[in-house]
Amino acid sequence: MGKRFFLVGIMIVASMWNVAVYSFAEEPPKEEKEKSELAKLMGDIDKNYKAVEVISGYYKYTDEDWNNIEKASTNIIQLTKTVIKKFSRPDDRKYQDLNKMMLTEAEKMLEVVGHKNEEGSLEDAQWQVRRLRQTCALCHKHLGIHIYPNLYPGKNKKEELPPGHVEIPPPPKEDEIPKNW
Repeated sequence: MGKRFFLVGIMIVASMWNVAVYSFAEEPPKEEKEKSELAKLMGDIDKNYKAVEVISGYYKYTDEDWNNIEKASTNIIQLTKTVIKKFSRPDDRKYQDLNKMMLTEAEKMLEVVGHKNEEGSLEDAQWQVRRLRQTCALCHKHLGIHIYPNLYPGKNKKEELPPGHVEIPPPPKEDEIPKNW
């Protein structure tokens, strides 16, 4: 009988302890993703680009599609101008050039919308979407930012390679090749 009271007492004390621990414990801090203003601007640029990318595979554009392209390219132009003005990096010339290239490609896309009734305008618009994608990819590569990090986990740094993999060096330049090779 003494063992029963002892075990019941331990169970009651343990349950009271759990209640006390959980009731007085602080809630874990919520991890809020605070985005910088630059990240928000880039997110808006990405949203507008994706709106155009969705329709870039169509074989014929409606007036609504052309209006969407016009809105998206106008937004990208304004957002890119804001990025260039507020977040310039005088010490990083390539970053500056890539932002200017994005602005130029968005302006060309807006220009294509002005010629939407001409022959070949659909292909020109599709070409400009690809040029914007290429510009984004070059800038992300320059900054070491992966566009889709969830597809490639652990690859957020330029130096990281999967275990057992080595970086293959580029082929030698013409003047570095031995003459007897």
